[in-house]
Amino acid sequence: MDLGIFTSPSYHRHEIKVHSFDIDFNSRLNVFSLFNYFQEIAWEHAAILQFGLEDLSKKNLFWVLSRVRVEIVRLPNWAEKITLITYPRGIYGLFALRDYEVYDSGGNCIISGSGGWLILDAKNRRPIRLNDLDLDFFNNDRRALSVNASKVVDVKQNPLRVDNLVVRTSDIDLNNHVNNTRYIEWAYNMFSLDYHKVNLLKVVEVNFLAEGKENNNLSVELYQLSEKENTISINRIDDKKELCRVYFEWV
Repeated sequence: MDLGIFTSPSYHRHEIKVHSFDIDFNSRLNVFSLFNYFQEIAWEHAAILQFGLEDLSKKNLFWVLSRVRVEIVRLPNWAEKITLITYPRGIYGLFALRDYEVYDSGGNCIISGSGGWLILDAKNRRPIRLNDLDLDFFNNDRRALSVNASKVVDVKQNPLRVDNLVVRTSDIDLNNHVNNTRYIEWAYNMFSLDYHKVNLLKVVEVNFLAEGKENNNLSVELYQLSEKENTISINRIDDKKELCRVYFEWV
C-alpha cells in the first residue's frame, strides 16, 4: 500500500524501529508496548491539531482513553521497521473516535485499532460533552476496523485465577492515575509463559471503567469465555469497584 495517502494534518504518521526493551521472549513486540506506541502517536497528533495535553490543560480539561479494540495479523519483530498511522474519526456520543494502523516495510497492514477517548473536567473528573467545546475533531471517512471499540462482556462465573497486587508509584501517569497500559500488562501476565508460547493474541479489547490510584489494592480475575477467548476483570478490593475489563482472543 502507498502510505503517501496518509497526509497531514488529517493523518499522523510515525516511523519507528522496534526496540529491544519493547519485545517479548519471542523477540516480537509485546502487546503493552504496542499500546504505548498508540498512546504516544495519539498525543503527538492531538498536539498538532491543537487539542493536545497543553491545549486542554489551559481549559482545566484532560484526555482519557475509555475503550479500545485492536486486531492483530502479526506483531512485528525486534529491529523491524514499522509505520504507525493515526487519525481522528469525529464524535460518537461522548467519545472522540481515533483509529490506528500499523504497516510493515512492504506496505502490509499488520495491526489495526480503534479507540474511544473522553475529555474529563480536571476538577470533578467527569466527562465533558464534546459538542460543547470549540474544537475541530475532524471526521475522516477512512476507518481501520469494521466496528468501533465496544463494551466487553461482563462474565458472571467463578474465575479461573485471581491475583492480587498493589498499585505502585511507577504505575501512575501524568493524570495522577494508573496508566492504561499497566492494565493490559497485568491482564497479559495472567497467562503463563508456556501458554504464550503456543497461543498468539488476535484481538485485544479493553474498557477503562474507573481510575486506579497509588496504593490501591487490586484483584485481577481471569475468566474463560471459550477455548480461545478470555476476559480479565481488574477490581479495587476496598470498594469492589471494577477499574478495567479486558477481552483477549487467541489463535
